[in-house]
Amino acid sequence: MESATTFEDTKERFKRIEAELNQAQANFDQVELQYIAAKNARDLAAERHRRSKEEFMERQLCRPGRWNDNYRKLLKWKEEHDGDTMVTCTKDSPEDVKKLNTWVLRNRCYYRYYNNGDKRHIKEYQIYGLTKIGFVWDVSEHLWNQNMELLLKYYTEFGDFQVPKEEHGKLWRFIAKVRTAYRRKQDGQVQQELNEDRIAQLNKLNFEWVGKHPSGRNKTKPTSDSVRYEPMVKVLAEFKEEHGHLKVHSLANDWKRKKAKPSKAEYRALPKFVSFLRNQHDLWREGKPSSLDDEKVRDLTELGLEWKKPASEPRTTNRINPKRRKVVEKTIHALPGNNVKFEMHDPKLLF
Repeated sequence: MESATTFEDTKERFKRIEAELNQAQANFDQVELQYIAAKNARDLAAERHRRSKEEFMERQLCRPGRWNDNYRKLLKWKEEHDGDTMVTCTKDSPEDVKKLNTWVLRNRCYYRYYNNGDKRHIKEYQIYGLTKIGFVWDVSEHLWNQNMELLLKYYTEFGDFQVPKEEHGKLWRFIAKVRTAYRRKQDGQVQQELNEDRIAQLNKLNFEWVGKHPSGRNKTKPTSDSVRYEPMVKVLAEFKEEHGHLKVHSLANDWKRKKAKPSKAEYRALPKFVSFLRNQHDLWREGKPSSLDDEKVRDLTELGLEWKKPASEPRTTNRINPKRRKVVEKTIHALPGNNVKFEMHDPKLLF
């Protein structure tokens, strides 16, 4: 009797749980259908938004304006030069080519500002238009890919990396630079142009990191010691003590023109060393691998070394062109009864 009651109880419990499971399955199927419908509606709305956004940007590119005029000049250049958007030029190039080259470089610079948060210099539709035509935003990456294609083509044809300089000068120089950068990286120096991803690309080709002499022997070169931090910092401190500042580049121009002569021969290496420090400081500030650490940055800052502004920081200036300054001075002092002293930093005169 007791076992029969237990059986009936478990049977009823099973039926109840089975009913709850069926109801949950029905609710799940309904929710799943609602989810699929909502997802499809979202994808459709996103596609419509993308198309409308592209149409808006296309209309913006067709509007009159100085930037759009240069954009159309770039399109014409691309058609006439086999799809090239780099617009390289020399000192002998026509003036219109030089202006277009400057415009291309400026937009590439503004794009770096845009990625760093300063979106005042280039607009989204302009980035869209340039990207659509295959504009080269990263020249270093573009040249690397081009050279890698040449290297792969040569390796496929000849099966080695002994590239003759006379017949393949461009590829020979690329291989030489890569091997030099790798050797310096092994010495502990930071080589931004040769990162781990690029090393992996070359290793997949079984690239020979050490070139071979024509006789068959491996070439050996002395260890690179182009960046000697401690000795150069001492020279920099001596320069500061002697001159009272660290504006080495301004004096270096006089040294090059032979208007002046450094009191110590070691001072001639300071401009290159200071440029190296500032580039490494940019990497340190962005959290990338750098030769500088917190202690070195603090010591150099206390020494008086000025760092470059971040790319995202707005560029402002209170300086007036010397020619314009003379015109402003003459205009102000020519006014009758004007005894106001002229101040160059007065923002009202910055026009």
